[in-house]
Amino acid sequence: MQTICLIPIKKLETVKSRLSSHFSNISRRKIFMHMLRKTICAVNKSPIKECWLLSSDPEIKLFADEYNVEVFSDCSSGLNPTLNHYVNKAFDSGFNAMYLAPDLPLIDEVSLSQLMKEFNSTNQMILVPDLDKMGINAIMWRNNNLLGPFLGINSYQVHLQQAKINNMNVISFEHRQLQYDLDTVEQFNNLPASVRSKLLSL
Repeated sequence: MQTICLIPIKKLETVKSRLSSHFSNISRRKIFMHMLRKTICAVNKSPIKECWLLSSDPEIKLFADEYNVEVFSDCSSGLNPTLNHYVNKAFDSGFNAMYLAPDLPLIDEVSLSQLMKEFNSTNQMILVPDLDKMGINAIMWRNNNLLGPFLGINSYQVHLQQAKINNMNVISFEHRQLQYDLDTVEQFNNLPASVRSKLLSL
């Protein structure tokens, strides 16, 4: 069974606000859109069937047309209800579902393909934590086997706890390219020099 990748996107005017001490709003938007392009290119080159962007931002709708991906409006009730709705839409269409964060500066098709290989070898839900093992950068769900999502504060541990409560087995998949997200100036400074240079040149 093939997999649909869901990428929720906040309003662009507020993206990467924790970088605001060092980057202007325009620079933060450019950095975010660069990471989003990189993510979609990696998805398109991987075994994932297709990518759905979840956003009501008009700029994202134009972007989706340019990259030939589908875009759906997010729900007014927030991130988790939005993901829940579209995960079930993917299930109803006969697919597995995947949540993927849009702000992974090191993501590539190899890391995604390795994640898909792991997913195809198991019947279990897969979590990809961030490097601090606080948040979650990706979730993979088998068709009609939905838990959560519970994105937010300490979401990795919340998912593990909820899986235990619901007697569900989950696998944690660790790969630096998928675990490294970009939210803080410290994370920016710790990026490889070539990646930092690219982001600064945007």
